[in-house]
Amino acid sequence: MSLFALILAFAVNTHAHFKPDTVDYWHVKYNDKTIAEYTDFDKKPILIKKQRIKDADILTVEYGNDTPCYEGDKGLYILSNDKKRIAITSVKTNQPLKVYLNYIIATKAYYHLKNLDIYYFDCRRDNLIFRLKIE
Repeated sequence: MSLFALILAFAVNTHAHFKPDTVDYWHVKYNDKTIAEYTDFDKKPILIKKQRIKDADILTVEYGNDTPCYEGDKGLYILSNDKKRIAITSVKTNQPLKVYLNYIIATKAYYHLKNLDIYYFDCRRDNLIFRLKIE
């Protein structure tokens, strides 16, 4: 076996065991102010005081990664107590995801939810991204 073939075989085998060195990230905004920045390794809860919330207040999630998904919907959902998806927003284009905070509060009350764990989905991902606490 030639030295070139040996090096090529080693390079191909080594490359197959490595994953990309980038991680998904997302920013959460309350209206236009960034209140949290996350990666897969950091999912601390977001606390919002209920008396501070106004009717027009919006929570925005900007999700990014090195392999964006351009086909199909992307969105946010909450799991019900019996583990069913409750969609809170979705879009077909690559734009930030927005949802009124009062809609999240109403959804929590309607479904008698204990937790507000917010999940992100697209054609490649389906991940818990943060827990929202409204007190």
